[in-house]
Amino acid sequence: MAKPEYDIEGAIFIRFAMVGRPVLNGLAAKGQRRRRDPQCPTLFARDIVKALRSQIGFRRRGEAVDDATVQEFLRAAIWAIPIEDCAVLVGIDATPRDAAKRDIAKRLAEQLKAEFEIVHDPAFHHGDSGTGPLGPRR
Repeated sequence: MAKPEYDIEGAIFIRFAMVGRPVLNGLAAKGQRRRRDPQCPTLFARDIVKALRSQIGFRRRGEAVDDATVQEFLRAAIWAIPIEDCAVLVGIDATPRDAAKRDIAKRLAEQLKAEFEIVHDPAFHHGDSGTGPLGPRR
């Protein structure tokens, strides 16, 4: 049986579309304080890992890695994105904004794949009967 392939880059790109504008403003130093907010990469990393963990798991050298480790890795990777690249994310014109989202999502996905092994290991298993997280109805 072939291993399922998961589009990490696409999932991160979608999270860029779903994350709140204040988080992107904080990353781009365009918020109320006009400085980069160190809390924003943490919030964004948590959102990305939560979305990814619904389908996949992460391992390092064969050992399962907890979500906090992946979040910290992503937080550092997001914080390392230059302010100029983040500033494009909050621009008015959608064409360069979407291109920047795609480029940053690709870089983050490559860094995740380089650091961790991606395995099919969802965070929550609904069971084989398809009854959902609460079990069968009585």
